[in-house]
Amino acid sequence: MTNVIVPLNAFERLEVLKNGQVSFIKLIAQSGAFGVEIRRELLPEKNLQLDMIKSEIQKFGLFTVYSAPIELWREDSSLNKEVLSKVFNEANVLGAKWLKVCLGHYEKVKSSMKDLKNFANDHHEIQLLIENDQTQYGGNVKHLKEFFESVTQNEIRVYMTFDAGNWLYTNQDAEFALRELAPYVVYLHLKQVENQCGELVTIPLHNGGNTFWKKAFAELPINIVKALEFPIEPKEKTAEYISFIKELAKESEEVPCKS
Repeated sequence: MTNVIVPLNAFERLEVLKNGQVSFIKLIAQSGAFGVEIRRELLPEKNLQLDMIKSEIQKFGLFTVYSAPIELWREDSSLNKEVLSKVFNEANVLGAKWLKVCLGHYEKVKSSMKDLKNFANDHHEIQLLIENDQTQYGGNVKHLKEFFESVTQNEIRVYMTFDAGNWLYTNQDAEFALRELAPYVVYLHLKQVENQCGELVTIPLHNGGNTFWKKAFAELPINIVKALEFPIEPKEKTAEYISFIKELAKESEEVPCKS
């Protein structure tokens, strides 16, 4: 079974801001999605509307991911406890099972795994995920590998969201990143990024060409949760893209093993 998540930043930003993320839940559910990724940066400043969104999500039985653009480690490499506590509380109100944040300024020698372990234990009801972002420090393969090696050694339940397109923004070798980080990945953001006239642009997925997102799709476990993080325009094409991903997964499962 292929579980497909639809993040709310896949839709036209102004429409999301005007009508609210809650207005897209029914469309996402009826398009055959497994779940939805609610984006904190697209919520109203004064009233996050989390209860309203949760009620709509529960109506359709969708799995919920909460994405917050905050950094796990502050500039001094200490744990960002106050802000983390705030977004964990928001995720709890929303009914999210996963909370996705960025790595931040992790340093192997300075960042306290004890602090992180205590925090994770206190918030064990929600799974913390770290995504490779578009910063030079949070999207760095070496930093991410050292971090995940450390949480594994310290038996801390923190896993990775692997964004297939963000490596271009940080000038990292995407295939090397996949080899190094695959053991920690539980969530795959499918994104195709191209350089158009010197500007990096995210475009809709398509089946042609030798694209990196397809390599990540093929090499990570077939049943891994996948998100469609690219422009879906018009929004009515959501079902078409979900069917596309499910069909690719089905084809992968049908490929005979090589001996």
